[in-house]
Amino acid sequence: MAQKKTRKKPNLKKALSSVDSANDANFGQIDIDLSSLPCLMAPKKEKVTINLDSDILDEARKLAKKSKVSYSHILNDVLRKVFIENKKTG
Repeated sequence: MAQKKTRKKPNLKKALSSVDSANDANFGQIDIDLSSLPCLMAPKKEKVTINLDSDILDEARKLAKKSKVSYSHILNDVLRKVFIENKKTG
């Protein structure tokens, strides 16, 4: 069985530092606050143990498999949406 090749995730900080250090007159020094970029602002993750109804967990797993993401990602998205909607309605 052939081994699947995985692509490395691009490293934005490394790319920007190589541009900063370039001697080409077209570039110059770039001053960007990397902490403000949404792609670098991943929420802190915390491991928890909870009991869920098996039918809920089954549906989350099915949706995760279909979407090719982890079921914890699906559960995070659902919970986030509920909390955001609740915040909007008061």
